[in-house]
Amino acid sequence: MSGRHARPDPADDGTLDSLLVLVAESLGYASRRVPGDVMLLEGANRLHVSMRNLRQLARLVPRDDWPALVSDHVTTIVTAIEEPLDLSDFDLAQHLLRTRIYPAEADNGVLAARPFAPGLIEVVVVDTPTTVRTVTTEEMEGWPVSGDALFMLGRANVRADGPLQMEEQDLGGVRVAALHGWTFYAVTHLAWLEEYLPIGPYGALVIAPNRSLIVAHPIQPAHGEPPRARYRAAVAAARELQSQAHTAYEEGPGSLSPHLYWWRAGELTLLETRYEDDALVLPTEFASVLTTLTAEP
Repeated sequence: MSGRHARPDPADDGTLDSLLVLVAESLGYASRRVPGDVMLLEGANRLHVSMRNLRQLARLVPRDDWPALVSDHVTTIVTAIEEPLDLSDFDLAQHLLRTRIYPAEADNGVLAARPFAPGLIEVVVVDTPTTVRTVTTEEMEGWPVSGDALFMLGRANVRADGPLQMEEQDLGGVRVAALHGWTFYAVTHLAWLEEYLPIGPYGALVIAPNRSLIVAHPIQPAHGEPPRARYRAAVAAARELQSQAHTAYEEGPGSLSPHLYWWRAGELTLLETRYEDDALVLPTEFASVLTTLTAEP
């Protein structure tokens, strides 16, 4: 984004790293930095801790609470690895299943995962009172339900947990709907976005910057609005959403995507925006489709 500067991160002074090393040692793990802003813990098992995500969590609590935060965070990860659930009884396991959205780079080749949108994947997870852990394809193959049916079950369980909160907001003069909740599964709700908002044939511009937030702007051109005005309105909405996506992606926690998407009939298309002389330019294909649609009687 033109003119944007990263804010100094108060959690970047090495304190969190030191706390993590101490907690890891108390649990019998040695730790060392590896590429990708990750700390590798080696002991009874090998596991990775995202320092980016830990810093995002640390920004949400007072500094005095950091030792407890790091201890809870690392202990939860270690426990999930060292005390795996017995998922062989599908009748019991099926009620714990959810589908959660992750960045595509999280796919290590063994997850029960499928594409959700460009740069994002949908993963089957097991949700327990103490942790959320991913399901492997090997575990999935041992169940009587797999493939699309398993993802449908996971989505149904997310929906049964209840709706997200929705607030209409003014974002730089653009009306948007912010859908949010203290849940790891907020972005899964994009699969049924039209149940939250009246979305016409032109779809909506949406962002999913982190695990707890969706922001959407339904594209609803006024009757008789000239093409140039329609395009300007779409650009204004895209510019504000793109800026919000970058900010919320950096803040986290649970960063997903800093990108802008076009939601249409349940499908998400990546809108690769660019700047020309400080003016945001939308992809030609999107602009032409928008013009064609809105020109129809």
